[in-house]
Amino acid sequence: MLFDVSGHSSAAGLGTTDSRWIAVSGAGGAMFHATDRNLEADVVVNLHDTDPGPDNAEDHSYTGGFRTDSGNLLLAASTGSPADITVDLPAPGDYRLSARRLPDLVDTSLGDQARCEQWILRI
Repeated sequence: MLFDVSGHSSAAGLGTTDSRWIAVSGAGGAMFHATDRNLEADVVVNLHDTDPGPDNAEDHSYTGGFRTDSGNLLLAASTGSPADITVDLPAPGDYRLSARRLPDLVDTSLGDQARCEQWILRI
């Protein structure tokens, strides 16, 4: 998830019933769909001065928007993790988002049999 935990929105409003979803976004931020449970995620967040536009990989990408009340987002696993990080946006307001889940899993940094997804988020 990429969510404004300091704002007034609830992540409960970011649900979907589509089993093929890549991401959803709205008031407070965005939620991203991993291909499996117990995955490590390598996430790159790129901030742009203008609308990042859609990604060219339609099968594994999402384009949408979200609103943040504070401009301070938390990039976090929905179950919580010590690796959660903050993403500070320039200001509160409306933002466009382009998210891409790369189709291939890569070796994990954990050194075990776990798998790692790669995501590119453009805001």
